[in-house]
Amino acid sequence: MQIKISLSPGKIANYLAIVVIFFILVSGGIQICKYVYGYRADWMKLFNVDRELNFPTWYSALMIAFCSVLLKIIAIGKKQYSDRYTKEWQLLSLIFLFLAIDEVLSIHEILIIPEVSEALNLPWFLHSMWVIPGTIFVIWFVRRYSRFAFHLPYKSRKHFFSAAFLYVGGALIMEMVGSYVAEAQGQQNLIYALIATAEEAMEMTGIVIFIYGLLYYLRQWNDKIDMEITINK
Repeated sequence: MQIKISLSPGKIANYLAIVVIFFILVSGGIQICKYVYGYRADWMKLFNVDRELNFPTWYSALMIAFCSVLLKIIAIGKKQYSDRYTKEWQLLSLIFLFLAIDEVLSIHEILIIPEVSEALNLPWFLHSMWVIPGTIFVIWFVRRYSRFAFHLPYKSRKHFFSAAFLYVGGALIMEMVGSYVAEAQGQQNLIYALIATAEEAMEMTGIVIFIYGLLYYLRQWNDKIDMEITINK
């Protein structure tokens, strides 16, 4: 049995973006209802982008996992052509697989230990201690992939850089801003909630752009992306 799947980069990105906009608007409305009008229904947790194991979390995780799958497909194609950057594509696929798992399990939040940051007298922007290994990883990533990035076609490079800027800006920069607000005013206020919402919005938007960029890159090999899945007896 053979299954043919036709993918349109623009249509897929638009559909994904519509859902992202929905989650962000609903989550923002939830924060206003909570902190302005005092409405705190339990169902609101299901759509709060700053909560774990709810609809936005699973949606983000699935998008990131989709990136991992697309990167793996590219890596397989590069290997068939003995491309010099095959290992880079393979490693990217593994990195995004880990990010998808982390999105669900929040492994990085193990390092958010207020007592430790206070004992070490860390500056306000490092109170979420996971940003330290996160920043180290970003520096390593830039060094590891700088040559790889500049071998990409211009448009793909623009897509990937835009996606990275938004995702890292949300995950690290906005996290630091949130740490400052949490330190000054606590986390139970509208300002912190909206910063957390902006953080998630930047991350999810970055992933949507990256998915579009990956599909666009795949289309350079063929005007129409056809995926054949063969199930052997």
